[in-house]
Amino acid sequence: MSKLRQPRVLDLFCGAGGLSLGFQNAGCKIIGGIEINRHAIRTHHKNFPDTILNLPATDITQFNFSQLDIEPGGIDILIGSPPCQVFSAVGIGKMRHLGRTPEQDLRSLLYLYFVEFLNYFKPQFFVMENVNTLKNKPIFSTMCKELSNGTQEIKKSYPGYEIKYQILLSADYGVPQLRKRLFVIGKRKDTNFKLIFPEKISSSEYVSVGQAISDLPELKPICMPLGNRKGRPKQIDEEKPYICEPSNPYQKKMRERQERNGILNHICRSHNDLDLQIFGIMKQGDLYRDIPDEFKRYRSDIFEDKYKRLRWDSPSWTLTAHMKKDGLAYIHPTQTRSISVREAARLHSFPDDFIFDVPMTAMFELIGNSVPPLMAEAIAKPIVKQLQTFHGDHA
Repeated sequence: MSKLRQPRVLDLFCGAGGLSLGFQNAGCKIIGGIEINRHAIRTHHKNFPDTILNLPATDITQFNFSQLDIEPGGIDILIGSPPCQVFSAVGIGKMRHLGRTPEQDLRSLLYLYFVEFLNYFKPQFFVMENVNTLKNKPIFSTMCKELSNGTQEIKKSYPGYEIKYQILLSADYGVPQLRKRLFVIGKRKDTNFKLIFPEKISSSEYVSVGQAISDLPELKPICMPLGNRKGRPKQIDEEKPYICEPSNPYQKKMRERQERNGILNHICRSHNDLDLQIFGIMKQGDLYRDIPDEFKRYRSDIFEDKYKRLRWDSPSWTLTAHMKKDGLAYIHPTQTRSISVREAARLHSFPDDFIFDVPMTAMFELIGNSVPPLMAEAIAKPIVKQLQTFHGDHA
């Protein structure tokens, strides 16, 4: 039997490569990624060494298609996550504080470059991911129309796409995290392909924090003097041994391609003595409002989730890029510290052979901004199956 043709995928605003990894695991060939963040594109290059494109950090607003050695029609699936911070709950709050709406921020228009790439390559499918709050914004209906029919300037050459959108929960696809995201999928109107969202697993099958990380070695908390950032201890990102064999299917999946005897990126933040005291008295699931008043430094009604301790027997709440600033909303369920980079990667479904070779703050940011690979893989599979069937029939 001949080998099935791998659908070719280009990833815009690729970040570290969560979408790329999911589509690769579903059977795709990742042609490359385009990304302005230097830490993100470095991580993408490291983990996808066989791509055709190896562009440096690139501003897509200054992009010229002559930079690509790929002809129109050379991409089967276009994927991407245009920056979405202005539409997130935090971003909307910041914009409101500035007296502006998210639509007034130029970052809200970056999806138009995604439309330009659709017009140039005319792929069979596309997948775009964004924050779930975008669905309720006025700009979303405009976005859908332009993804479907092109902008006014390119309507005549635009292939036209039938689209569907849905808010999905990552835990429904095997990710140990309760992360809601909006996915827009499209297929060319001149094809007979179907737009299919993946089936969900039962909530009884959700993967918990404990199931995700219980095989990782214990880390001792690192204390730094209050207000003295220069006194922060230096950490070495060295390989650390697993404490046991995989104890469940999720751990097996995370370790199945691991060629090392241990893990990298299992490093965590240092904390001041007061934070460590607070961690020590918090129970699993506790929020800032639950700690004794004598330890509180902030208003409980505003900062109720300033401190949050994860539950061992439940999925994590949403991991965000704020992890780069502090880990107080992601306190380890049983250890007196915030979670490590590798633990965050596990909770996001990045396997252990996916390496982050950048500063620790950037590692946390890249994970929080990325699409969970298992979620991306679930979305990719119905698309890949249709394309492989089509190319098999027309071989």
